[in-house]
Amino acid sequence: MADLPHRTNSLAWQIRQGAQNVGEWFEYQFSQVDIDQPEVPDWGWLGPVAEGLFWLAIAALALWTGWLLYRAILAYLDYRQRRVKSGAIQFSAPTEAALKQAAHWWREAQRLAQQGDYAGACQALYMAGLARLNDTERVLYRASRTDGEYLDCIAADPSRPYELLIRTHERLTYGEALATEETYQRCRRAYQEIAQS
Repeated sequence: MADLPHRTNSLAWQIRQGAQNVGEWFEYQFSQVDIDQPEVPDWGWLGPVAEGLFWLAIAALALWTGWLLYRAILAYLDYRQRRVKSGAIQFSAPTEAALKQAAHWWREAQRLAQQGDYAGACQALYMAGLARLNDTERVLYRASRTDGEYLDCIAADPSRPYELLIRTHERLTYGEALATEETYQRCRRAYQEIAQS
């Protein structure tokens, strides 16, 4: 195919040709220069060592990720177990020693009520209720736990008798309420419901 006049005379073609000629001239000039390359030692062992270190780093990263996943799964299972235990549907039967502690507070409440100390009697029934909560492992007793925290703990499985004892204790201890015989009788009935369940 013959060259067309616009391909050989156009300005764009002439610029391309000029750039190509300049490039070829530089290539020729650099090919004439004899530059000795520096001596690079031939370390054949370096490649396998670098590859081994790379795979070792990958294995360490995989082990670390596996360890983190293992810890996360354990934490999740522990959280679920504590959550199920705090809102447990099946309560373990109270031990004999635990029943003795609850029975001690029950007897103390009756003794204080006979003496006319209804506030002390309500406090003793409150402690008996906490002993029952602890003994059934529904809510473990902690001296630092507040009434509000106990209410939060039993919120998953609300119990009216426990709530009555806790709220009465809260009003008598922190509020301006006075304990009467009627207050004591309500707390007494609530504790009896707890003891029968």
